[in-house]
Amino acid sequence: MGKKERQNNLPAFVTLRDMPGTQVMFWVVDDCPYCGERHLHLAGNLRSADPSDTLGQQPAVCDPERTYELTLPPRPRKKKTKAERRAGKRSEAEDEW
Repeated sequence: MGKKERQNNLPAFVTLRDMPGTQVMFWVVDDCPYCGERHLHLAGNLRSADPSDTLGQQPAVCDPERTYELTLPPRPRKKKTKAERRAGKRSEAEDEW
């Protein structure tokens, strides 16, 4: 199995949007890992479908022979609390002494 034969699924970060005036939901890939364009993938009906069921490996719209992994974007890190920031400053001040 050579490099070209290997199937590597690149991650495609998606957001869930509904189509105004309808009950249809779509996963929107803002930046396709292959072509850089925006693509839509059907996520189901607003009332009866669980959109997370349609996450996972999907064929790319721009090239159906290639696939990518529809995933939610990573969550941002929590900000430090005030007490943690103060403790960090104290330890830095002690290191200077």
